[in-house]
Amino acid sequence: MAEYCSQCSPFKNEFDINLLRIAMKLKNGRSINFVCEGCNNRAVYKDENGNLFLAKRERDEIKLHPVKIEDLMY
Repeated sequence: MAEYCSQCSPFKNEFDINLLRIAMKLKNGRSINFVCEGCNNRAVYKDENGNLFLAKRERDEIKLHPVKIEDLMY
């Protein structure tokens, strides 16, 4: 069965990977990796200053995109 994140799940309010919950639990300087089968999201990372980033797979590379906690709400 495919696993979808809270940003791309085709099912209303049903998803396996809750990006907001992951971000809220993260300590500074840490990340949690996952594989979303619906989009290119691969990890949530919080830097040493508490800034959040969403790691996305783009053309066989992982790129970090800054996000706000509001961006992770579904």
